[in-house]
Amino acid sequence: MAATPAAVRVAIIGCGGIASAHAAAYRALGPDLVPVTATADTVRHLADQRAAELGADFSSADYRAVLERQDVDAVDICLPHHLHAEVAIAAARAGKHVLVEKPMACTMAECRAMVGAADAGGVVLMVAQTQRYMPSYRGVRRLCASGELGTIRAVRFDSMQNAPDLLAKEHWLFDGRLAGGGIVISVSVHRLDLMRFLIGDVRRVLAITRRGTEPYRNGAEDYAAAILEFANGAIGEHFATYSGFRLPYSEMFMLLGSDGAVHALPPTGKGSGPAFFASRARQDAAARGKGWDGQFTGFLPVPPDAAGLPAGDNAFANEIAHFATCCRTGQTPDSSGEDNLGTMKAVFGIYRSAETGSWVELADL
Repeated sequence: MAATPAAVRVAIIGCGGIASAHAAAYRALGPDLVPVTATADTVRHLADQRAAELGADFSSADYRAVLERQDVDAVDICLPHHLHAEVAIAAARAGKHVLVEKPMACTMAECRAMVGAADAGGVVLMVAQTQRYMPSYRGVRRLCASGELGTIRAVRFDSMQNAPDLLAKEHWLFDGRLAGGGIVISVSVHRLDLMRFLIGDVRRVLAITRRGTEPYRNGAEDYAAAILEFANGAIGEHFATYSGFRLPYSEMFMLLGSDGAVHALPPTGKGSGPAFFASRARQDAAARGKGWDGQFTGFLPVPPDAAGLPAGDNAFANEIAHFATCCRTGQTPDSSGEDNLGTMKAVFGIYRSAETGSWVELADL
């Protein structure tokens, strides 16, 4: 894979929605590392506004125009899901490195085509899975890898939002044809990816989904429940809703090992909470407590792991900095397109299981 020297010059393709978080990350990192030199959006004034905000010299309503520019080394795709594959493949064929927002694409065939195009073009393909770039979750990963928790035996995790209260009813995220589905592909994809990052690949899934009423359309589901078996033998349980009337939190997870446990149970009104753990290696008998109440005590904060994360808790800036490093050096991203095929198999495995009512082996996808 060819390396890209000096600063990595980026074009943002898709300038609304999540592009705001990306733009803030580029400002935090500064133009010496990742200058934004071009923008594109079919809504031209959005491209113009984002270009002015970030000091880009060029903006267009057509993404193809930025792919032709010599002052663009890489693209940052912040488009509706159904456009990810088309633009990523075109960028790779134009010799541009690709950072694409999650989910990777709307079918496994599209995901594989993106990987193939990046390999053929000798460019970096990275999926913007922000939770991999949070120091707290990297601390959990280090704890799992250390063996202090023993054998990871089980995991539980939630993904919950009330999208109808947050988005206009015409929003494309409610349209299964444009989003590729509903809550699972749009939100659960974060947690499915994080669980893979922490404990490894999913082997098989069994799932139920429920298609929502208005404003959900074209097959977009707003409730899902899944049982997962991981390659390491751990069992998992996932619940997701896009239509929670009122919610105590947005995301959580628990990891249960033979010698310890980790949880991120956020307080009411919060999203992803900080992670805490308890393990035999860290506790004496007094710390563990005695009797019924003792099993609920002894949790300590997980030490964060910020190695290689230059922007602290700013996950968007961390992932973009990592992307820039990979473009410059040819290093494989932590959330590469090849790696994220496993995450997308989990997403599409849930959908296939919900359709068939049967277990789905992800190796078959």
